[in-house]
Amino acid sequence: MESSRPLASRAGWQLFPRTPRIMTKRLSAELVTRNSNMRIPRIILSVIALSAFLGLPSAGNDTAFGGTAASPYPVHTKEIRMASEHITIRSEASSASWLYTCDFVFENMSSDPVTIMMGMPFFTMGDEENGDFNAVLPTDEQPVAVGKPLVWKFTAAVDGKAVRVTEGKPTVNPDLLGSDYKVAYTWPMHFPGGATRKVRNTYKLAYTSSAGDNFLDYILKTGGLWHNGKIGRSWLTVILDDGRYILPVDDKPRDATMAGTITPGGYKVSSKGEQIVIEWDLKNFAPTQDLQVVLRDRELFIMDQVEKKSPAGMTRSELRKLRNFPYAAHGYVFKDQSLRDYYATLWYPMANPDFKETDLSKRSKELISNVKRLEAAK
Repeated sequence: MESSRPLASRAGWQLFPRTPRIMTKRLSAELVTRNSNMRIPRIILSVIALSAFLGLPSAGNDTAFGGTAASPYPVHTKEIRMASEHITIRSEASSASWLYTCDFVFENMSSDPVTIMMGMPFFTMGDEENGDFNAVLPTDEQPVAVGKPLVWKFTAAVDGKAVRVTEGKPTVNPDLLGSDYKVAYTWPMHFPGGATRKVRNTYKLAYTSSAGDNFLDYILKTGGLWHNGKIGRSWLTVILDDGRYILPVDDKPRDATMAGTITPGGYKVSSKGEQIVIEWDLKNFAPTQDLQVVLRDRELFIMDQVEKKSPAGMTRSELRKLRNFPYAAHGYVFKDQSLRDYYATLWYPMANPDFKETDLSKRSKELISNVKRLEAAK
């Protein structure tokens, strides 16, 4: 069967509590400033020793950060209400990125004219030589300069007309946004008394990955900064069509950073041929959670499942399911309904009508070959 080495490494990662990505830089700075002679607790030493024994990679080097998006916020307003938002986020496999299309409707709840500065906050490109996060970029885009917004192809339009945006520093409560937000694109908006105006933003962010997981984030809490802290209606749509990643099915309480996580609640997931679609329709929405979807690298997901099983003790029926596991994970559509139903209990299927045997990795082919030998011995 498969070598246990990568599986042991994956299991070893579970020993470490995940640090939220936006906190990594801050915690690192705290550790550096502490007294170097202080005594390290024994439990920490034990974890360090185990990490060295297993040859595990460090979390800092493993995480590739592609940026985080957010709903627009008002620099100052009590009069303007976010009547609705319609956020569509689509994966783009060819560039390893997420494409965002965001439509908002705002209402002036007062009878007086109001002019505000509207902003869309982003992380900035860090300086890796100074220990900042390992930022990545879409494969078809140019690098972003240090200190510039970690975003590509940002546009803003008001009532269907493009507007000029300016880089500025966010002035919203830092406890809400997180101290890593250093920059925002801003633009002025004027509302006559009682007026409604529409805003559209489009942009691209690179994938954020860590330990084989792909993290999609969208900050919803900024939408709660408008009039009365609620969004009249929030339509959120995530479209996944990158077959290199799996969305596991798991309804159990979980660590919010593990593969299969979907927040906020109130969503529905559907498999539509070559796509997986996650949808929310939230009314009078006071956001207390942000949108997050955590995917798992397909090859590692296959190995995860092998790790959970003991093939030598399996029945022929169980071995058949294990042998076909790599095919199913690659989007092969079986004629046998029982196989389709079984795999659908483990992850949301994404069909691949162009699947070829050559798409399978060396490890998957070895797994299939080993399982066939076990089947023949039954």
